Amino acid sequence: MKVLITGGAGFVGSSIAIRLKKERPSIDIVCFDNLKRRGSELNIKDLLSLGIEFIHGDIRNEEDFDAIGSYDVMIEASAEPSVLAGIAGGAKNVIQNNLIGSINCFDHALKNNALVLFLSTSRVYPIHKIESANFEENDVRFLFSSNQSENGISENGISEKLSLIGSRSFYGTTKLCSEQLLEEYHSFYGLKTIITRYGVIAGPRQMGKTDQGVVTLWMAKHFWKQSLSYIG
Repeated sequence: MKVLITGGAGFVGSSIAIRLKKERPSIDIVCFDNLKRRGSELNIKDLLSLGIEFIHGDIRNEEDFDAIGSYDVMIEASAEPSVLAGIAGGAKNVIQNNLIGSINCFDHALKNNALVLFLSTSRVYPIHKIESANFEENDVRFLFSSNQSENGISENGISEKLSLIGSRSFYGTTKLCSEQLLEEYHSFYGLKTIITRYGVIAGPRQMGKTDQGVVTLWMAKHFWKQSLSYIG
């Protein structure tokens, strides 16, 4: 079996590649990444040391896929990961990365008759619905209370029953659009698909920043005894 991981040098992509190779060493893994996000180039050494192939390419450029060859599974982990992307001005970049780029990935997977595992986000849910939810505060964290006005929010968290009507950020919107398009690819073209939604993840090889990797950022700030500021 051969697995292609787009965004394979990023935090999530490289973590999946390394874990998969260690648990299933017989699987051939190719990591495909444009290395745009600073720090991702540092992960290439770890990938190569395990026999994972790395190809420098951009999902926005269809011709870059030509270097990959055939494969059985695509793990689509490439994205502009910042929830703030496009808000300060200019949504074109996040749309090209997270929507147009994903379409190119789906098309290429279809040509290879490959299964697509699409890594989406909890940010597909409207921001105002989450911010208006009822919370309770205990000694260490905030919790959703059992008394909620929105169906889909409870003390157990957020479920797929929560309405998707409303704004959610350009990042969340492009990921939701990609989810919906992937469903169309499955329905009309027979593309084999799996969609999973991540939210607030942290771990090794993540470059903690204010716009992405907030848990890692908190840990780094506390470790080096630097200040943190909270808004809202």
